[in-house]
Amino acid sequence: MHGIESHSGAFSYFGERLAADGLDCYAFDRRGFGNSVEKDFPKGDAKNFKRHLNDVNEIVQQVRKDHSKVFTLGHSIGTAYVLWQCANFPSSLNGLILMAPPVKPGIKLPRGDLLKLPFQYLFQPRRMFNFVDKWPVEFRNGPEYKALAGDPLCTMKFGVGWLIKVQRKLANKMIDNASRTKESTLTIQGNKDIIALPAGATRLNDSLMADDKTLKFEPEANHRFYQALIPNKKDGEDARREEVFRTISTWLDAH
Repeated sequence: MHGIESHSGAFSYFGERLAADGLDCYAFDRRGFGNSVEKDFPKGDAKNFKRHLNDVNEIVQQVRKDHSKVFTLGHSIGTAYVLWQCANFPSSLNGLILMAPPVKPGIKLPRGDLLKLPFQYLFQPRRMFNFVDKWPVEFRNGPEYKALAGDPLCTMKFGVGWLIKVQRKLANKMIDNASRTKESTLTIQGNKDIIALPAGATRLNDSLMADDKTLKFEPEANHRFYQALIPNKKDGEDARREEVFRTISTWLDAH
């Protein structure tokens, strides 16, 4: 499950490596994102949020038809979708991998936006809002922002109606959904993440109902784990990306 501004290409590095190890890997663009844009709607918005959510379960059920075990990996807001799936469809997954869960975001919207957005939600739900440009300036001045902004399948703008529903129905319920999640869980968090703060990963891990849960901190990693989750980016900090991959691969082998 990709991050808010991203698409399925974000998992090219980990997906290709896991596939080379013999695992069947699937990645999809959520409705309204990447190559799954709906007719008459811009990228970053979806016509029906309930339909948008139900897509997740339909894909999980489709994959389960051909596999006895199904694990789902989510990055950033994608972790909220994974937790929603586990809480609402118990036993549909055998385990989950949560990377940089945004339980405690490092993003603070200007007061003016906080006042405007609820009114736009009521009266202009299809108005587009540039959310990514509100992220920390250190990120916006860095190479990762440039890479994402230059990717035609990524988006920096989101429909106000969709954005607020994601906040209310997914992000705000991450802790509650974690408390209903019994499946084995691996949470990976970068200590230098300024978008999803490390304290949030600790809180989430403590809230999980699962007996089998592991929290792994990467001391030098930021939100995209040494650029491993930049869509279709082949180069990066290879030794450190390899370490993150091995954490995931070893955990999957044990389950």
